[in-house]
Amino acid sequence: MIHRLGGLASGLAVALFTIMFVEFIGNQLVPPPSGYDMSAGSAMSLPFENLIWPVIGWFLGALAGAWVAVRISGERWTAWAIVALVLAATIFNFALITHPMWMMIVGILAPILGGWVGQALPRGRPPKIDLESAD
Repeated sequence: MIHRLGGLASGLAVALFTIMFVEFIGNQLVPPPSGYDMSAGSAMSLPFENLIWPVIGWFLGALAGAWVAVRISGERWTAWAIVALVLAATIFNFALITHPMWMMIVGILAPILGGWVGQALPRGRPPKIDLESAD
């Protein structure tokens, strides 16, 4: 039981940190256009270069969070719980801020794909390679 809760809590923390970090890097590499009002409640006027970073963050956040959750808990369902939480936050974001249709579609698919990849990654330690017995 404690492994499940620890996996969920750690996976969620890693997912949130990853999303925020990727969005931070995106804003440093491609700052919003001058004059853009962040409090306007719309992302429709932002160029593609600014809009792709949150999508990358949602994908990588779900991937990393799912991997950590499964790695700690040992159960794959915890990955899908992390995906559900990232999806809920993404949909809430769509409800608060107007986004282009392509971003809403890809924004729903990105965490699902990221979570699937994250839960499918190897969980165990890599096998030892015995260099002495190799000829």
